[in-house]
Amino acid sequence: MWPAVSGRAKFFGSYTHTLDQKGRLTLPAKFRTEFGERLFVTPSQFQDPCLVLWTVDDFTSFSNNVSPEQWQNPGERRRLRTWAGSAFEVEIDRLGRVGLPYPLRQGAALEREVLVHGNFGTIELWSPDGWVAYQEQGLEDE
Repeated sequence: MWPAVSGRAKFFGSYTHTLDQKGRLTLPAKFRTEFGERLFVTPSQFQDPCLVLWTVDDFTSFSNNVSPEQWQNPGERRRLRTWAGSAFEVEIDRLGRVGLPYPLRQGAALEREVLVHGNFGTIELWSPDGWVAYQEQGLEDE
């Protein structure tokens, strides 16, 4: 279905941060060093209820690994189009803040408090309630 992230693992740990009134999130200092002046923010490539932050190189690598065969499947083609159309390239300001576009914040139910999770090659942004529901769903699936 989706290609794996090809970049090296670099994001681990979990932090709680707060969105400011303009929808900006301060990246944990530990994570900032892996980014230049910009990054990509997308919905989850796996349709989980979170946002994903990518380095430019990893986003490009991931996007370049979408195969022609994936475009042959109508359902997969729809997912790819929706995901790519929801991706935003954003700048990191001098204070380490990232503006999260409103449609993405709304889709992931990010209102004030945000759980910032390192997830190997990407960073995931979860609402506290969304994270609890996701964890509880995992227990039901076992």
